[in-house]
Amino acid sequence: MDRTLRDLLPTELLVRALGEVGRVLPGIDQRDAWDGVPERDRSALLAEAEEVAAGEWPMLLARDFARYQREGDRATYETPYFERRRRVVISALAALLTGDAAWVADVVDGVWLLCDEATWTVPAHASAAIERGSALPWPGDRDLDLFCAETGGLLAWMDQLLGPVLDEATRRRIAVEVDRRVLAPFLEVRDWRWLVGFTNNWNPWIHSNVTACALLLEKDPVRREAIVDLVVQGLDVFLDSYPDDGGCDEGASYWTRAGGSVADNLVLLYDATGGVLDGFGHPKLRPITSYLPAMHIDDRWYVNFADCPAQLADPSAAYPLYRLGVHTGEPSARAHARVIRHRDDPLVPRIPSMLRVAGALLEPGLRVDDQNAANRNVYLPDTEVVVTRTEKLLLAWKGGHNEESHNHNDVGTFVVAADGVPRVIDLGVGTYTRQTFSADRYQIFTMQSDYHNLPRINGFSQQPGREFRATGMTAEGADLARAYPEEAGIRSWYRRLVLTDAVELTDTWELADDPAELVWHLILHGDPIHEGTTITVGKLAIRYDDSLAAVLEPLPLTDPKLSDIWGDQVTRVVLSARPHLLRRTGAITLTFA
Repeated sequence: MDRTLRDLLPTELLVRALGEVGRVLPGIDQRDAWDGVPERDRSALLAEAEEVAAGEWPMLLARDFARYQREGDRATYETPYFERRRRVVISALAALLTGDAAWVADVVDGVWLLCDEATWTVPAHASAAIERGSALPWPGDRDLDLFCAETGGLLAWMDQLLGPVLDEATRRRIAVEVDRRVLAPFLEVRDWRWLVGFTNNWNPWIHSNVTACALLLEKDPVRREAIVDLVVQGLDVFLDSYPDDGGCDEGASYWTRAGGSVADNLVLLYDATGGVLDGFGHPKLRPITSYLPAMHIDDRWYVNFADCPAQLADPSAAYPLYRLGVHTGEPSARAHARVIRHRDDPLVPRIPSMLRVAGALLEPGLRVDDQNAANRNVYLPDTEVVVTRTEKLLLAWKGGHNEESHNHNDVGTFVVAADGVPRVIDLGVGTYTRQTFSADRYQIFTMQSDYHNLPRINGFSQQPGREFRATGMTAEGADLARAYPEEAGIRSWYRRLVLTDAVELTDTWELADDPAELVWHLILHGDPIHEGTTITVGKLAIRYDDSLAAVLEPLPLTDPKLSDIWGDQVTRVVLSARPHLLRRTGAITLTFA
């Protein structure tokens, strides 16, 4: 049987190792470390700190919290919520870089604002309020969600990094609030939905912040060990559910909070104990580590499916990837981490984690310029994702099923990039609202198979549910028949996708009867030119034969989460079978060159 994390980190070892714990990151009193930050990073961070501190602290209003329950609006409350936390991180970095008391004072203001919040949970995750139909949280609600845990972790880092210059009242306030809102609920409630109800990035992400709170704040070694013991137990739940091939069905950006958060947990335990607690030998860690580099297309572009965005612009994600690369011996991860770190993006993302931001800033191994990291072809048989590439083209496609994490109805969809830019695309998801994770999810167009690179067969689109899936998946193709309802009358629909000098897609079908219609969809990024039976977008030429009639439909994008990546408009190509192709059996081929 494969080793579990518990095998690597047994209870008796935790007891011995966690009696006393060391610092994970250098504090404000360790000037050599912070004085050694490269000038380019120092200047950029201090300039941003000045800009952010010139404004007022963001306000969190009860009426905006209530908007989620009353209107389904998440953004109005979440925007100042995350801005407030990001300012704490930026001012803390300014304090660490300069030692200036003015920046410490700004952090203290932020800490007290956080501690005064009625809840650290965002409205969409306020389970207790949602269950009773309340628009606002009640005193005593226990909702240990992603951002309650992240807030606790942030405050724990403020205590460790700035503790020598913080007043006693602030440190006591941090300890009391983190214990009340994070550590005590974690110990006392063991049926969290993210632990027993579903398994995705919530598990390792929340655990990583609980681990930080325990290691950085908890004074009682017995209680500290008990918390970490439960963390190890919980992480095994996540790792046991993870496919052996290391694939993340949530996609590349979610990997940063799935596999990447496993790394955060292991880094904390390893560094706090001088390497005594070493969970990096888990057999799934090496394939998990190799996943993100394998999904890279070029620059900020990544292979994306489901809710995953097509761009990753968070340099701090380099730190957990780099540490995984070091401890698992995966060179592609170390090289790709350096690529991420050297992108010209703000180091502090919208939802920052202090370990990652400070780690990315201080890690000498990430200062090496390694822009020529080679990406490889992969077939992930458990996740059912294929990525193949040539010098000029990339093809990625998926099988899977329609109940994956952050699912779209997208079995058999594919992405084609030319010269490093996705041209046949997966849109991803728009701004989260209440509808996004409700029974009405699949009324959102981005979730529907008709807005992926997929056929509508005999008038039927794909349906949600684990039973709607690909069968017979190989590195070159899969049968998509079972992704559609029985009423479609599909006996087989074999999709073959291969990349040689060009991408060639061939759909071959057998239906119960002659179909009323057969329609293929393509979503294109860029301004297409349509001439005869060729559609050119960017440097990609898409060719079809005259058994299909093409209509190009402009698809305006008004949601900023989509338009920030794809621009104000994409194009949906609708390829309809002409009458002579509407037969019980048949085949079509599209080429992308």
